[in-house]
Amino acid sequence: MSAKTFWKTVALGLFSLSSITIAKPSFAVSVDLRSFNKGGDVGNVTPTQATITNAYADGSDDATNYNVSGNQPVGPFRLESSLGLSPGTLGTDVAEGSAISILRNFQAGDVFSFNSNFQTFDTVNPDRAFVSIVNSTTSPVIIPLTLGNSTFNYTFPTANNYTVGIGVVDVNDYVGSSRLIVSNANVAPVPEPLTILGSLTALGLGANMRRRFGKSR
Repeated sequence: MSAKTFWKTVALGLFSLSSITIAKPSFAVSVDLRSFNKGGDVGNVTPTQATITNAYADGSDDATNYNVSGNQPVGPFRLESSLGLSPGTLGTDVAEGSAISILRNFQAGDVFSFNSNFQTFDTVNPDRAFVSIVNSTTSPVIIPLTLGNSTFNYTFPTANNYTVGIGVVDVNDYVGSSRLIVSNANVAPVPEPLTILGSLTALGLGANMRRRFGKSR
C-alpha cells in the first residue's frame, strides 16, 4: 500500500466515524407536585406526593372523614374547566370531583409517568380516577386509572403545550368518597442524538493501518 493510499483510507475512516450518531441516554426528570394547580380536596402535598379525594370537608358522605384539605370537591363543569375540558368531557354521570393539573411543554416522544394508589369507599356507584391530556390542536385524551397500586405512563405524540390533569370524581351520587394518592411523577425526555467524532477510534484505526502499511513495504 502506498503512503498516499494509506492516508486516504484514514481520512475516509475519520469522515465515516464523524457521521455516526447514537442515542444519548436520557434520564427521567422529577416533576414537583407542588407546582400543580389544585381544585377541590387536594392535600398532603410534597414534591413527590399528593392526595386527591372527592370527600366532603365535614365527613358527611362517609362514616370516616377522608377529606385531606378542608376544601370541598367541586362541580363537574368547574372541574372540567380547570382542566381545559369542555362540559361533559369527563362524563355526564359525574356529580363532583377534585383534581390537580399542570400546563407544560412536552416534546414528541416524552414520557410522563407516576405511581398511583386509587381506593374507593363508594359501594353503590363506583367512583372514577382519571388522567386528562389536553392541547389546543387535538381532541382531549381521558385515561382511567385502575383500583389499587399502578404505574401510569403516557408518551406524547407531538410537541406542544399540554394541560395534564389527574383527578377523582363521584359518579351518579354525592355519597361514598374515594381517595387517589399520586407519587413520583417524572418526565423522561426523548433521547438526544450524540455525534461520535471518533477521535480515539480513528487513532486506533490509523495505528492499525500504519502497521499494515509497514508490513507491505
